[in-house]
Amino acid sequence: MGSLNIKLAGSLLLIVGICVGLMVLLTSFLNTREFEEYTMRGNMMYTQSLASNLGELYDQRNGWNGIQEVVENLSLSTSQRIIVTDYTGIVVADSEAKLLGTNISGTGLGAGTAIKVSGRQVGSLYFLSSTGSGGGMGHMMGGSMYQYMPVVSTIDEDFLNRVNTSIWQMGLIAALVAFVVGVALTRQITRPVKALTLGAQRLAEGELDYRVKVDSRDEIGKLAESFNGLAAKLDKGERARRQLTADIAHELKTPLTIIEGTVDGIMDGVFEPSPEHLQSIKDQSILLTRLIQDLRDLSLAESGHLKLNLEKIDLNELINRLVSQYRVRADEKNISLLAETTGPAIELAADPVRIEQVITNLLANAIRHTPGGGTITVSTATGDKSVTISIKDTGEGINPADLPHIFERFYRSGGSRARSEGGTGLGLSIVKQMVEAHGGKAWAKSVSGQGASFSFTLPVSK
Repeated sequence: MGSLNIKLAGSLLLIVGICVGLMVLLTSFLNTREFEEYTMRGNMMYTQSLASNLGELYDQRNGWNGIQEVVENLSLSTSQRIIVTDYTGIVVADSEAKLLGTNISGTGLGAGTAIKVSGRQVGSLYFLSSTGSGGGMGHMMGGSMYQYMPVVSTIDEDFLNRVNTSIWQMGLIAALVAFVVGVALTRQITRPVKALTLGAQRLAEGELDYRVKVDSRDEIGKLAESFNGLAAKLDKGERARRQLTADIAHELKTPLTIIEGTVDGIMDGVFEPSPEHLQSIKDQSILLTRLIQDLRDLSLAESGHLKLNLEKIDLNELINRLVSQYRVRADEKNISLLAETTGPAIELAADPVRIEQVITNLLANAIRHTPGGGTITVSTATGDKSVTISIKDTGEGINPADLPHIFERFYRSGGSRARSEGGTGLGLSIVKQMVEAHGGKAWAKSVSGQGASFSFTLPVSK
């Protein structure tokens, strides 16, 4: 009983068998009862008609003369018995000729069907049926048990048996049809379940591009859609993992190659161990340290294990301090860096180190992509439940095709991996993760050739 098909089919057969069996039993019982009542009513009508005919015979003969011969001819079968008494209860006719001349009161039959002539009772009629000897309700007469009315005749019994047999046959046919239909429906139900099972096995074997094809629109169809959605996410995650592995290998390879080449050149005597070459090695070492630290921060944030040391901070004071620090770098490129933070102090419950990391990444990104003579503006806007920080530049802007991907790790416009622009390729990814860790969100807007605006929100203290 391990198969779902067998379980469903067995359950269906059991339910159908019980329901059909109960229906057939109840129908057979009700059919027998109704048929017996119909036969009883017919026999009562026959008895009353016979009593009326006997009354006419009594009136014609002016007594019960020759009644015994008439009664013997009226008996329908050996299982039926007709007894006629006069008005005093003396038996004047008995189809079995055993009680002639005796008083009917001695048999315990009680009152029979009255035989009347001109409204006067001239006798009684007893129409009895044998129930066999030794059992049932009735009266012992001559070694046999009798009851007043026959339940059914032999012909009636045969007809009733045929009707009940037909009911059972129809019930069996109905059960078979229901079972066949049920098996077909069971297969239809279990087919998508088998498809899902196969899909799970294929996914477990590494075929993350496998999708289940289910046409139903019921709960199983929705389950299949959810399964396919999960498979798509797993596939996307696996592709992202592979891409991340390739990206990390590429990002680590570049500075390591520079360090290795410089060291080999010094050791081979090609380069002098000059401050310039040593500085190159130091710069690449710093880049590797930043890359490793950024990857660590991203991993902690994405897994939900990034620890935030929340404390009260003045957002305007933090922005003004960072803008002052980065103004030196901006001045080197002849870029105007402004802070529009006039107004009351904005207090936040945040991790100052992480918020500083967010703002410095955005400032460094803006300076890197803004040409000389451009402007970078940092502004704040306070709402009911959050504050929005925006950093807008007048640089080259972002291509619309690149805009949805700029917060992805190692993403560079046009797929370029060149390091001529500097950075690790993780700055905007860190911005997004750090902001979301504080309960905010980050986004970007840009028109190609007209600069870009990076914004993020943080919940304000109440």
